[in-house]
Amino acid sequence: MKTVLWLVCLIPLLFSTCLSPEKSKDRVVLAKIAGETVYLDDALEGMPKGLAAKDSANYVRDYLNNRIKDILVYKVAEKNVAQTKDIDKMVENYRRSLIIYEYQQQMLNEKFQSQVSDEEVKAFYEKNRNRFIANQHLVKGLFLKVPKNAPNISQIKSWCRKPDSKTLQKIDAYCVQNASIYNYFMEQWTPLDDVLGNIPKFTEDRTGFLSRTHNFEATDSTFCYLLYIDHYVLKGETAPYDFIKPTVVSVMLNTRKTEFLRQFEQGLITKAKEKGELKIYN
Repeated sequence: MKTVLWLVCLIPLLFSTCLSPEKSKDRVVLAKIAGETVYLDDALEGMPKGLAAKDSANYVRDYLNNRIKDILVYKVAEKNVAQTKDIDKMVENYRRSLIIYEYQQQMLNEKFQSQVSDEEVKAFYEKNRNRFIANQHLVKGLFLKVPKNAPNISQIKSWCRKPDSKTLQKIDAYCVQNASIYNYFMEQWTPLDDVLGNIPKFTEDRTGFLSRTHNFEATDSTFCYLLYIDHYVLKGETAPYDFIKPTVVSVMLNTRKTEFLRQFEQGLITKAKEKGELKIYN
C-alpha cells in the first residue's frame, strides 16, 4: 500500500523519466544507464519525511538526475584516468583508516572512563596553566543603562562607583524601576566586548582602558551608561579557572583519550611480539 501511495505521488515523474515496470525483488527501476540500475527505493531512502506530493516528485527527479550524471562522469573518468592502481591503494588506505577509527571509537565507548572530578580538573588546570590563555579581555562588575532623565541619577552614579552589599541592594531596587539594562556580573567572568557593546561609539583601547579604569560613565542625548569593573583579566593572560573550565575538561579528556589509545596500541605490539606474530628485521 505504501509503495502504491508513493507511485501515485510520483505520477509526474513517471512520464518524464519513462519509469520501467520491470522489478528486481520488488524493486522499482527508475533508469538503466551504462550498465547500472537506479532504483526508486534508493531515492526514497534519503528523502526527508513529510514532503508534499509535488516536493516528493521533485526530490526523486533531482536524485535521479544527479545519479545519471554521476554514473556517466564516472564511466568516462574511469576510462581516462591511467593511475587506477594508485587510486585503489588510496581507497584501501582510506578503508583501513575508517575501520581503525570505528574500532577506536568502540573501544573508547566501552572502556574509556570519561567521568572526571572537580579536583582532577582543577589539578590539571594548575599543572597546565600556560595552555589556557584568555583570547579576549574578561571582566567582573556591573553595568547600567539608565534614561538620562531618570530620578536620582546622581545617587545611582554614587552607588555604582564602589558598590558593596548594601548599595547593591539599592542598585537592584532602583534598576527594577528605572534601568533599561542592568547587568550584574560580579561573580561571573564576562567578555569585555559584550559589555562595551551596549555603549555607543566606544572606541578606547581596551587594554589601556582596563589598566586605568574601575568606574566609567558616559552620556548621550538619551541615556547614561555606568560601568563598574571589579576585576579583569587581559587577553593573553592565563584564563580564570571558572571561565575556562569547560575547555579544561575537554583538553583533559582528549589528552587521556590519546594516552588510552597509545597504551592500547602498545599492548597489541607487545602481545604480537610475545606470540611471535611480529618480527622486525634490521
